[in-house]
Amino acid sequence: MKEKEVYENSFRPYQNNFVFDIAIDCREIVIGRRTGLSRNLIAFLKAVAKNRKSSLLLLDDQTDANFLAQIFHDVSYDFAFIKKSGVFYDQIIIPKLIFGRTKKFFSIYPKFPVILPFLGIEVYLFIADIISFSWLQIGFLRLFGRLPKRIFTPTDTSRYNIEKIVKRQVIRVYQDLSYILGDELNSSVDEEISSALKKKGIEKGKFILYVGNFNPHKNVEVLVRAFNLMQNVGLDLGLILVLAGGGGKKGKEISETDKIKIIKNVDDQVLRWLYKNSLFFICPSLDEGHGLPPLEACCFGKAVIVSDIPVFRETMGKCAIFFDPKSPKDLAQKILLLCSNERLRRDYEMKSQKVAKFFTSFDFGEELFKLIFSE
Repeated sequence: MKEKEVYENSFRPYQNNFVFDIAIDCREIVIGRRTGLSRNLIAFLKAVAKNRKSSLLLLDDQTDANFLAQIFHDVSYDFAFIKKSGVFYDQIIIPKLIFGRTKKFFSIYPKFPVILPFLGIEVYLFIADIISFSWLQIGFLRLFGRLPKRIFTPTDTSRYNIEKIVKRQVIRVYQDLSYILGDELNSSVDEEISSALKKKGIEKGKFILYVGNFNPHKNVEVLVRAFNLMQNVGLDLGLILVLAGGGGKKGKEISETDKIKIIKNVDDQVLRWLYKNSLFFICPSLDEGHGLPPLEACCFGKAVIVSDIPVFRETMGKCAIFFDPKSPKDLAQKILLLCSNERLRRDYEMKSQKVAKFFTSFDFGEELFKLIFSE
């Protein structure tokens, strides 16, 4: 959306010298795409609008401005347009856009404008994780991490890692999964998706599911090796492996076979179908800040196999089957265990519902809102 179009669609029931309750960097909410970070941001935006706090929303030409306008349709808001991303725009242009127009600034990006606290603007950051941070990003946090008023993160595991860098308190705020509990797919949509996926060899109840990208820390190659290991020793269970998402730094290294199918650019309806109709779910990550896909699978009552890493011990407790993320053989054994033992699979399907119940029992956006506006 062009700058002129954005401003013409703004709702401005205020005077020119109006001071907004908060400025929010909304650039993660891209047209036609929703990430885990954008879901966090959307939950917070909805809480801000629900509590009728006026907001100055920062966006660029990729931001879904119409979606933001729907959230704030009856609340005072305005758009501030950032032409490009980069150090100059983050550190110089954003302060120019919001100085004198707000006393609070919220971002899900760690690269906040460091001058804001010196201009009397409180900075609030939500950092999902630091797994893929470059040494420059780590250095930035180490130098300026004490400037924000508060820093939030989604798990205690991530909190511990960030606190080692910033040398200050970081507040854990679990993300809820209420967004996954949308309306059931109607029969026509279900049939349409089923028909399309059947052409790729994907049928209800006959596949194991992975959701995510193919970046190194996702460890997808170990999952593929484990699945191939079972095929190589003659263990054909009549199942295929579905990798939903793709992309990332190792995207070109993983290819489809008769037994491994990759679905890219998965929309919410197809994702719901995959979760609902999978036999069970696997997440082989070497590291995660939160790791939402296993929790999402739990919301569909699926048994879950996850790597034995701290964050999954925190979020899944005793409700998942754990494996050594560096051992394809161990994962292959756990896959065989769930495939061959229906009683065990049903037991872990019941356990997954406990995880789902917890992560749908609170409102992440409201929790974050209270922590920012409590003073």
